[in-house]
Amino acid sequence: MNHLPKTHLHPLEKAKALESRIRLLLQNPRRILKSYIHSGMTVLDLGCGTGYFTLEIAKYLKNKGKVIASDVQNGMLEVLKQKLVNNELQKLIQIHNNQENTLNLTEKVDFILAFYAFHEMKYIDSITIELQKILKPETKILISEQKFHVSKYTFNTIIQKMENIGFEICERPRIFLSRTVIMKIKQNTQRI
Repeated sequence: MNHLPKTHLHPLEKAKALESRIRLLLQNPRRILKSYIHSGMTVLDLGCGTGYFTLEIAKYLKNKGKVIASDVQNGMLEVLKQKLVNNELQKLIQIHNNQENTLNLTEKVDFILAFYAFHEMKYIDSITIELQKILKPETKILISEQKFHVSKYTFNTIIQKMENIGFEICERPRIFLSRTVIMKIKQNTQRI
């Protein structure tokens, strides 16, 4: 089955809530990302929205590497584009408007951030298979979903879908009000 129960997109009208000062205190991108993002990496910010994490990822790259900021909602990406006007980080960020059933990416990535993203994917099976195709052997993916919005059952369904195509959990970081795992592809997994 390709769908998750109750998928929906975060409304553009409520995008400001994604960047509140309270969220910055509770889910600080620097604290969350510091162990995973390094200079020279290519990072996919999957479901980047307005770029809450995108800009911090770009800062960690220290002028070497790239962030692919991918989202299905063009309106969210337009907000991100406005943030990048006259911003030196612009040269490190590739904005990518993917379709809901395909990522349409071929570039290999070192790290994937999917923060509050998977529960919004209508065609999760198609997307997860495409993710497998853009991995390097050591690529990790951080998957985090809201505890108050995404049930434990739905989160476990997402993780099971990833495990079914060869991913395994390698870490369980604690992030406020979130269910979070770091996954990587198993050593002997046959790539699709």
